Amino acid sequence: MINFSLEYFPPNDQESLKSLIEQATVISTYSPHYMSITHTANPMVNNPTMQTVEILKKQLAVRVTPHMTCINYSKTEIMQMVQDYSSLGVDSVVALRGNKKHNDRENKPYFDNSPEFISALNDNFDFRISISGYPEGHPERKGIIADFLYLKKKCDAGADEIITQWCFSNDTVLRYRDLCASRNINVPISIGILPISDMEKTQHFAKLCGSVIPREIKEAFNKSEGNDKATEDLGVRVAIQQIENLSNEGIYNFHLYTLNRSEMTKRIIQHFAVPRIDEIARSEMRAS
Repeated sequence: MINFSLEYFPPNDQESLKSLIEQATVISTYSPHYMSITHTANPMVNNPTMQTVEILKKQLAVRVTPHMTCINYSKTEIMQMVQDYSSLGVDSVVALRGNKKHNDRENKPYFDNSPEFISALNDNFDFRISISGYPEGHPERKGIIADFLYLKKKCDAGADEIITQWCFSNDTVLRYRDLCASRNINVPISIGILPISDMEKTQHFAKLCGSVIPREIKEAFNKSEGNDKATEDLGVRVAIQQIENLSNEGIYNFHLYTLNRSEMTKRIIQHFAVPRIDEIARSEMRAS
């Protein structure tokens, strides 16, 4: 059985919020594992991530999981945010280091890395904790050995799930899975899937992440350039094919980077949900 989690970013206006609620409500009927909401800058003031989490938790019967980055906030600040989430009924977080923005941190105590943050979460809260993984290596990579040593440290600190950066090479994903197993990293892995709706933007994202887009995928999307519907259809097909091929290799947990694009997300999930619904209906007919 294929399981999905979904990643959204906080809307920046009321119209976008309405759209997000509508699409999340539809997607929730397919029983995703959870919906995560990405972290935004300056969360101590009018925290958009927390506001979005609170609204969706009231609207949906599905787990809503905030992303939290620790490096730019004092231990007091970040743990207060965790307490605030807990007060909203949140029981899970995606724990990240984040990108360092400020050199001057006013001599306050900070978590300098995500393992420290994860340990503090486990010491003080009963949360399900997801962490990040990088099949193609971390953008600040210091080598594959260092990457896996750090991943193991995060898992040993108490992580419950690894969410990978999206990666279009199934060979790379499978090698990453096998390397995790060989290093006694036994935390469940959810493979990140990015449905492509705009190749130019995806190439920009890939450059920032240190990711490689295979030549055959670039060429396929070049043929649909200028035709939004054809590009979206192709993006859905490529994502479905990747998920199907990986599921044939024993991978069943996937994390969709939705970019808040509801129709593509729904079509991908429907492709896998409808056969299961039909199968249940046939089973019930045989039993009657």
